[in-house]
Amino acid sequence: MTRVAELKNRWATDQLVTGVEFDQWMEVLKAGQWNVSADYAHRLASITGLSLATSALGRLDDMRYGRQIAQMEIKPTPLFILGHWRSGTTHMHDLLGRDPNHTFTDVFQVIFPTAFLSSRAVGTRLLANALPKKRSYDNMRMGWGEPAEDEIALLKLHGMSFYGALMFPDAASKYEKYIDFLECTEAERNRWKQTFEWFIKKVMIQSGGKRVIVKSCPHSARIRMILDLFPDAKFVHIHRHPYNVFASMMHMRGKVDWENFLQRPDESFISGRAEHTATIGNRLFTRLIEDRELIPKENLIEVGFEDFTAGNQLQYLEQIYTQFNLPDWDRYRASIKPYLDSLKGYRTNKLDIDQEMMDFVWDRWRIVFDTYGYKRELNQ
Repeated sequence: MTRVAELKNRWATDQLVTGVEFDQWMEVLKAGQWNVSADYAHRLASITGLSLATSALGRLDDMRYGRQIAQMEIKPTPLFILGHWRSGTTHMHDLLGRDPNHTFTDVFQVIFPTAFLSSRAVGTRLLANALPKKRSYDNMRMGWGEPAEDEIALLKLHGMSFYGALMFPDAASKYEKYIDFLECTEAERNRWKQTFEWFIKKVMIQSGGKRVIVKSCPHSARIRMILDLFPDAKFVHIHRHPYNVFASMMHMRGKVDWENFLQRPDESFISGRAEHTATIGNRLFTRLIEDRELIPKENLIEVGFEDFTAGNQLQYLEQIYTQFNLPDWDRYRASIKPYLDSLKGYRTNKLDIDQEMMDFVWDRWRIVFDTYGYKRELNQ
């Protein structure tokens, strides 16, 4: 192996695994064969130190809420947002989560999944200035109450996440099975289901029992496991032109990968990022497109990002409320319209998409073009 000579964002402090409890942190490190580079000793130290405090607070959550969690049912059923990373899933998560009848998984909850019920009031005040104003790879707001994907929490609760590849790039391929879990054991799939239910119950407790709007892009490849848990689950899938998705993914990974490494990466991992991104995406798209057929037609709505953001957001939101029989549309519409108006100045990143990239994406993600009618030319 030839390790990269230059490390980017070496001193970044927002690792995805931050907030893990000590015992599970040891399991994560063991899965990575304890292969932490000296270059990232400071990350190891800071994550480990915080894990001790988080463990203590987690036991407080267990004592206060353990019995309630064990006895409660998840009703109403969560609503799931599906889609590849950079397809508009966070925006949809934010919009549907703003309904007073709903709640969403937020940044504080996914950073401290075992301890957020007992620590939130004090923690958000003490850490009020600990987050940047915006995400490092786009213009989306950051804040403790902003929407966040539960995959970040699940990584810390059981370690079975593709995001492990961002910590241990030498072993990246072994984490791919956690995208769809089809190559995992039944015990692993059951552990995922139990952990997911446990976390959703905690989110519901904090909200007073509201419906949870769930968004984690890897869930797009886990429809089978989700339907095992919630046969009546409702799904909104938002998709976007594959060229824009891929370009945005490459931009995001140019930031996020470096923020999470615990190993000095090999040059082949960096130079092979496009192929790795395409492989992960193809696995996710294939499962999503095939397994959506398992969802009753009335429980699935698919939306094109370009159509959704072209002045049609209220129209599509009304369709979601009508088809899924969600209550209080008029009240929600009255509250969400001013918020949508406030976003009119938002601009997505302008990314370069050259012919070589288009040819590459056309070859690797042809299934998306064929399924959703995207044209090979970028300007439709």
